[in-house]
Amino acid sequence: MAKPSRNSWVIWLALFIMILDAVLVFAGPPQYNYKHYTYRKKRDDKKYRNARQRCDMTSECQGIYGVEHTKCVRMCISEICYNELYGDDPLEEGEVDVRLNSFKGCLSQVAVADF
Repeated sequence: MAKPSRNSWVIWLALFIMILDAVLVFAGPPQYNYKHYTYRKKRDDKKYRNARQRCDMTSECQGIYGVEHTKCVRMCISEICYNELYGDDPLEEGEVDVRLNSFKGCLSQVAVADF
């Protein structure tokens, strides 16, 4: 039986890479399904910053670090917004938080005491 030539392996490898590339292109990046809120930078950042500073000082959130601290602060700011945006899919360690701007926008639409 004849040994496959080096050129045939190169052709098969190139074909495999092209097919894999096509699959990845059509699959696209992962889609995150969450409710989007309109975010106005100046107004919503100020509300969020003030609320975050207030909640950072609470005894419940002190001594907690990482994602658990973020969860504690956001639950303190608005449990309604937190549950709507993060309830079914909590933020994980190392995850880029693409929902933060929607969280800030949610704050402007939900009545939050002491803003």
